[in-house]
Amino acid sequence: MLVNLRQTYNENQKQVEDISQSLTYATFVTPVIAFVALLHQVTVYFIPELQKL
Repeated sequence: MLVNLRQTYNENQKQVEDISQSLTYATFVTPVIAFVALLHQVTVYFIPELQKL
């Protein structure tokens, strides 16, 4: 019984670590995407010729 509980815990721990790693990546990627969008908006605002493209 204890062996089964330990095995189940270890398997679930691996899944939790995978999810945690994915959330960590998302934490860094989301601000980068927001920054690129903001940079695009600012560039188009200051260079109106780009709006015609």
